[in-house]
Amino acid sequence: MKKLLFGVVAVSVLFAACNTQKKYELSGKIEGQTDGKIFLNIEKDRQLVKIDSADIVNGEFKIEGSVAVPDMYYLQIGDKRGAIPVFLENAPIKVEANVEALRDAKITGSASQDLYKGFVDSMMEYKAKQEPIVAAYRKANAEKDEEAVKKAIAEYDAIDAEKMESIKTFVKANSNSAAIAIVTKNNLLNQLKVNEVEELYNTFAEDVKATRSAIAIKERIELLNKVAVGQPAPDFTLNTPEGTPFSLSSLKGKVVVMDFWASWCGPCRRENPHMVEIYNELHDKGVEFLGVSLDKKKEDWVKAIEKDGLIWNHVSDLEYWNSAAAKLYGINSIPATVVIDQNGVIVANKVFGDELKAELEKLLK
Repeated sequence: MKKLLFGVVAVSVLFAACNTQKKYELSGKIEGQTDGKIFLNIEKDRQLVKIDSADIVNGEFKIEGSVAVPDMYYLQIGDKRGAIPVFLENAPIKVEANVEALRDAKITGSASQDLYKGFVDSMMEYKAKQEPIVAAYRKANAEKDEEAVKKAIAEYDAIDAEKMESIKTFVKANSNSAAIAIVTKNNLLNQLKVNEVEELYNTFAEDVKATRSAIAIKERIELLNKVAVGQPAPDFTLNTPEGTPFSLSSLKGKVVVMDFWASWCGPCRRENPHMVEIYNELHDKGVEFLGVSLDKKKEDWVKAIEKDGLIWNHVSDLEYWNSAAAKLYGINSIPATVVIDQNGVIVANKVFGDELKAELEKLLK
């Protein structure tokens, strides 16, 4: 009898524990949307992936569940464009939004959300400082006033440097919040050197490291360390415009500039005349260029090569951001360059213009 009573008590305690397990209750009202579906998404490979949904009834909805750690999710209304970013944690969270202005949604109940919103608001101050400088730059550029252009660039860069320091300070001061992972991923991961990002990542609390953004940061750190300066350049083979396989390793013994670009990339096309100048000056001295295109259509790729006079070797798998070579080298913005010495070792990356030329001349000595 005692054993039976003990078993009943144990089951009751377990049941009570299950019932008291922390959950989130995400509810809200969407003005201008009386019915339909609302979807809860995560971001994966630059795409929103649906993980849950609820009916919208009289403009209101409710989604319940639990999360292991607070993290960023995205609410999407039916097939409408745009989404509401919301930090989900095991707490009651309220959303108030207008279907025509989702980015202005008001979210309460999430401490991570509050911290993140404070960060976003602080960044708007820097944007306000830079907007008149951008206007001055455009005016000076149109008038071909080189001194004014240089002045505007210097002022903009100074504010940008101040902003970067502010972001790093924010991350270090809030190492226990999930908000810092997405702040680091979106604002610092592609701006800082990999060792600086790794230093910040190491300050994250353990539960913050379990967030999707922190996992992505760790994976990128590991990838970039494999293609950092001083590492052997990983080999790959892609097709030329003629359909012939071409390997990076076939250029070993030469100084190589890998140029990641695309016909649809405005900054890439504007940089191409400078690349042509450097190639024409240094090719006969032992420098080879290899253009790696992130195009999707062969005709666009070939047309851009011809129009811009890019007379060096070119390869592509026409897979856009899924380019095998771009993934291998951790390229997530273009234009991007990787400089490789005669021994096949990476010596520089993301260098252009005079900086690129100086790096190449140093290798040719």
